[in-house]
Amino acid sequence: MSITSGDTAPGSYGLQRPTMADAREAMLRVHGHTGRSTWERLLQAAGMSGEESGDDALHRLLTAMAGLDPVSRLCAQALNIRLSSHTHLSAAHTMTRSTA
Repeated sequence: MSITSGDTAPGSYGLQRPTMADAREAMLRVHGHTGRSTWERLLQAAGMSGEESGDDALHRLLTAMAGLDPVSRLCAQALNIRLSSHTHLSAAHTMTRSTA
């Protein structure tokens, strides 16, 4: 079975799939007082408005984030780990849950 980008069911072991809003919050948090300007620089580098949603937009943003600066690169790596973990845990849950 395929896992959809909207899969945030409790069966995902409580781990929520990251969103664009999560990426923005993470960037503001790790960059402190320069967070807003760094977020705007990231959106410009990604060619995005910040209103996008979905997996394609998130992947595009994370790719741009990884090339922005060392702190942003670590932030992108953390979000990619969370995205990958959610995908794999959701797939494992789907394969192992009871159909009874």
